[in-house]
Amino acid sequence: MKTQFFVLVTLIALIGACATTQPESMLTGNPAELVSQLEAELASAKSEQMDVLAPGLFSDAQSAFMKAKQSLDKGAKLSTISEYVSSGNASLKKAEEIAQVSRTILGETSKARDKALKVGADRLGQPYMDVENQYLKLTKAIENDNLSYAQKNAADVQAAFRDVEIMAVKDSALGEARKMMADADNEKLRKIAPTAYGAAEQALNEADAYTGQNPYATDTISRKNAHAEFMARRLMAISQSSATFKEMTPEASALYVEDLLTELGRAMHTGDLRDKSVEAQLSALTGAAQTMEQNNQTLEKVNQTSKTRIAGLEQQLNGLEGFSREQEEAKRRLAAEGEFNERFNKVQRYFRSDEAEVYKQGNQLVIRMRGIQFPVGQATLTPENYTLLGKVQQAIQTFGQPRVTIEGHTDSTGSAQMNQELSQKRAEAVKTYLVANNTLPENHIQATGYGPSRPLAPETTTEGRAINRRIDVLITPSQTP
Repeated sequence: MKTQFFVLVTLIALIGACATTQPESMLTGNPAELVSQLEAELASAKSEQMDVLAPGLFSDAQSAFMKAKQSLDKGAKLSTISEYVSSGNASLKKAEEIAQVSRTILGETSKARDKALKVGADRLGQPYMDVENQYLKLTKAIENDNLSYAQKNAADVQAAFRDVEIMAVKDSALGEARKMMADADNEKLRKIAPTAYGAAEQALNEADAYTGQNPYATDTISRKNAHAEFMARRLMAISQSSATFKEMTPEASALYVEDLLTELGRAMHTGDLRDKSVEAQLSALTGAAQTMEQNNQTLEKVNQTSKTRIAGLEQQLNGLEGFSREQEEAKRRLAAEGEFNERFNKVQRYFRSDEAEVYKQGNQLVIRMRGIQFPVGQATLTPENYTLLGKVQQAIQTFGQPRVTIEGHTDSTGSAQMNQELSQKRAEAVKTYLVANNTLPENHIQATGYGPSRPLAPETTTEGRAINRRIDVLITPSQTP
């Protein structure tokens, strides 16, 4: 270490001795080219970080360039311009020598600076600038032949760059979570939802601590940050619910929860559970969810079996020299059937039981829209129907470009002619909606009214007549089984 220090001192002394020398000869040539060349040399020197490794000399070179450029613009003598350019070149040459010394003494410190810049520490503003100024003090000390100051303080500056690097990593990764927690503090959510606030605060603190200790473990940092953001959003949601419940009486709160569970029960076909406790309702809903999952798994197994059969047939067929038309048609039908069943299962899951019934009818899929509502005696679609019709659109588009028939049906109340016309208009209203919303081209959809001629239930009861008033959507795939 003493030997290295002696070599550096000797080198600085030689550089200092050269600092007082003047250019040996005046430059000649095109003055504009001389100035342009100096500008290029400055850009190259900056790319080598001489502006920070030898800041004083680099600044002298920049000053000389500006004077040369101003002299050129004013049409000064070549000797004047040449003098400034020569001075700039001399400063750059000495800057390069000093920069090499700075790289040797501040090697690890410079690496720490590069890492901090790589993660965007300069975007922190003042915290980064404070450390950068400390770094410039080191390089200026080297320029001034004060190597002991640079060596003594290099480790502290290196640690400071490490701190702003971690600060930048945290700012990038945890910035949104911190902002949400700051908003929570402004809204005094700690008092409204103290438990949720504590959980969110703990998640953020854990992410912050882990990031500080492992700033390069980007995948884990990302996961912990995502969890912190989730817990902050959860805090907001619980605070809003707390505020809602605070304004309610105990009974109103219970009815509110009952409504939520009832709506979920309808979607899962559990029946009316309102005479059960909340715990019993949740147990029933959980059981229904498990049953649905088991049914879905069964359907997936059936589909997989069909695919396996198709694959097996394909393997067998591929081994034959030629296929008969009957064999090819059987293969096509089997593939079409498997595809149809897969799409049928998918469409079934789009609708709740109170919205529509979905079933197969030969090579067609039928959507019986139970939930569609028209004003009495009218064929006008109201906004309440748009959600259901949107699901019908999605179901149709599952089959690509199929043929679709819209069937309108009424009960027997009123004259047969009036019901026939009303059913036709209602079917056409649905067709118009589907065409207007780019579901299919108009020539792919047909609307037909059947009036009361195709009842599903006896007309002797109110419930029976309600069942008979319906819209059926028949989807015929382009490739039928």
